[in-house]
Amino acid sequence: MSAPWKALTLGTGFFAFSLIGIAQALFGPSLPAFERAFELGPGAAGLILSAHWVGAFVGVSGLAFRLPAYVLRWRPAAGIGSILIGTVAISSTTSWEIALLGAAFNGCGYGLLTVGFNGFAAASFGERSPVVLNLLNAVFGVGAIGAPLLLVWLGGRPDAAFFAIFLVALVILPFALMSDDRGPEVSDRGEDLSTLFRRYRWILFLMALGVGIEISAVGWGATVLVAQGVSEAEAAVYTSLFYVAFTVMRLAAVGISLFVRPGWLVTAGLLVGGASLFLTLNVAAAPYAFILSGAAISLIFPNMFAWLARPMVASPRLSSLLVGMGMCGGIAIPAIAGIAISFGGEQSAFLFLGGVAFFGAGLAALMIRVHGPEIAE
Repeated sequence: MSAPWKALTLGTGFFAFSLIGIAQALFGPSLPAFERAFELGPGAAGLILSAHWVGAFVGVSGLAFRLPAYVLRWRPAAGIGSILIGTVAISSTTSWEIALLGAAFNGCGYGLLTVGFNGFAAASFGERSPVVLNLLNAVFGVGAIGAPLLLVWLGGRPDAAFFAIFLVALVILPFALMSDDRGPEVSDRGEDLSTLFRRYRWILFLMALGVGIEISAVGWGATVLVAQGVSEAEAAVYTSLFYVAFTVMRLAAVGISLFVRPGWLVTAGLLVGGASLFLTLNVAAAPYAFILSGAAISLIFPNMFAWLARPMVASPRLSSLLVGMGMCGGIAIPAIAGIAISFGGEQSAFLFLGGVAFFGAGLAALMIRVHGPEIAE
């Protein structure tokens, strides 16, 4: 790929990641409004989070097949197109079922863009890949910061906010049509998926835990804070501050990754994230602990890609497998947190997530010991 086209693709990736950051960050603070609009309980409203990740899993799973290069060439445009369909469905419907379907399309676009651009960054920049990956995923947080504030500015109306995302996606679409995120090699090479899964199964499971914790924490954050006496508008602001901390830490990780290996960053993110989620038990400290958890959790996703960058260059489809496992966590863990809320109250969601994070930190430390020489943790 020539330098200008490489720069165009990376630039488009930055804008696309900002877009999916906006879209994903809207779901959490929108849950109370969805509950009122569709007459749902808090556990049922959380299904829209799982619907988003079901769609993401479908998008990622499709990319795991041995698709022709000319099909993969249009992956960025397909991702933006799917977001266009999803956001217009959510913004224009009075049916909960259509809203769930729209969330699935939105998630499918997320999956296509995440696999494509993260794989492109991991395989195309050599030793600079961890830096580029952390910067690319920091841009996700830039979009996410403004999303809850956009909801407040639009009077707490998710339909208007998702329509605004639709308009932004229209602007990005022409650049996506010109982009090519297939990386330096477009041929399918490396080991098959079953071999890769067997070799890295526990690291892939760790990706599922990390994504599930991230999505659940921000998805249920507003609900937990409102149950502790915070207003919906204030909860949206705290969600935005969650993403401020999230983005600042990802930007800091660009420099930190020059000195600290990705595996240790993942471990630290899970350990501090788990402690922060448990601290939300204290009502007075809950908003600040929630914000701190955003900083910690931000370290997990991009550094999972950096952790597996070496084998990903040899076997590009490992990118799809890694994201696919993340999608599984994004589907299952928010739903389990919703069950915990139904039986134990809102705060039980963060107790569950904190326990999962501590378990993940121990697993990450073990994987560094097992795989360290092979995958440059």
